[in-house]
Amino acid sequence: MTPALASDMFRMTLMIAIQIGAPLLITMTLVAVVFGVIQAATQVQDASVSFAPKLIAAISVIWFGAPWMASVLEGFMQKALTAIPWMVAR
Repeated sequence: MTPALASDMFRMTLMIAIQIGAPLLITMTLVAVVFGVIQAATQVQDASVSFAPKLIAAISVIWFGAPWMASVLEGFMQKALTAIPWMVAR
């Protein structure tokens, strides 16, 4: 395996990780900001108030995004596993 091949595989792995993690991260950030503003406006500074909405948002993103996430990971694994003989031969 050449360094160029290894760096290309590493880059592709990072892009897939970002692609799969971004929807969850963006949703959690938006929910945290909304509930942070609500807590600041009502002056309720309790961490447990924002925990339940964040948990519900995370579970819903994972629930509805799981088929898409699985298909993206499946495509990546197919590319990676079919490239193994070609990488070893180099």
